[in-house]
Amino acid sequence: MENNLHWTLDVEFGEDRSRKRNGNVAENFNIVLKTALVMLTKETSLKKSKKNKRLKAALDSKYRDKIFQS
Repeated sequence: MENNLHWTLDVEFGEDRSRKRNGNVAENFNIVLKTALVMLTKETSLKKSKKNKRLKAALDSKYRDKIFQS
């Protein structure tokens, strides 16, 4: 049974499709993804899905800075 965190990481970031398996790569990348998920969740000025927030952060450096500050 999947918990909510794993489901979110899988749906939002495609974690189960990831091919990262060598050494500590998978574990390290998982930490990065969880950190990004927390940052996207804490940023509340934009009322969009996490997927749309990720896209906006990729395209808009001011919004990306806002996410890093929250």
